[in-house]
Amino acid sequence: MKKSLIVSACLSCLLVTSVNAQQPYRAPYMGYSHGMPQQQMPTQRPPIRQQKISEVDEAGAVLKEGLKKLLGFFSNNQAPNHQLIASFLDKEIAPYFDFAYMTKWAAGGRYMRMSDQQKMMMEQQLKTQFLSAMAQKLSSFSNQRVKYLAPKVQGKGQVELSIAIMNRGGYPARLDFRLYKSKSGWKVYDVSANGSSALVYYRQYFRQQMQRQRMQTRFR
Repeated sequence: MKKSLIVSACLSCLLVTSVNAQQPYRAPYMGYSHGMPQQQMPTQRPPIRQQKISEVDEAGAVLKEGLKKLLGFFSNNQAPNHQLIASFLDKEIAPYFDFAYMTKWAAGGRYMRMSDQQKMMMEQQLKTQFLSAMAQKLSSFSNQRVKYLAPKVQGKGQVELSIAIMNRGGYPARLDFRLYKSKSGWKVYDVSANGSSALVYYRQYFRQQMQRQRMQTRFR
């Protein structure tokens, strides 16, 4: 492949933060009322195996669609500037992610005590940081060979798609995309690079940020 795909961009983003994200990943079912939307059960369901294959195919198609857009962008823009990359990511790539859900999980139990304005500000901050890191790393794209690994069905309407990015002269980098089926289609709710989860990192980041804010308020 002449250019890497959307997942490679996310890998670059996560490699910046993976040192701080050492907690083991757990599937983001929190038990909160703001969890992933429940899907209505059809009156007649296909066999379980057929249903799982269908879910993997649907989620895989969404990921490949994002790949097609990214490859097309870089084939037409051999040396795009950071502003152009950031604009492209915000318009074309961001819709594949559920930043609202990522924010809820990152905030944890504190989310229910936050005001609407605080929730909006936190979501925008997470989205901006995530896409900015991607934009920063995308400018240094190099040719990479990508190998698709066996997908995993993690539960009803949840799929994990894994990719190995083969680096010349080094160990392959593993990237795991976790998607769930929302009312508006399949959405990425987490990306892990070599076992380091973006959700875990942002939960740690915002927890530390809130602790610093409390300390500053306390000693004023």
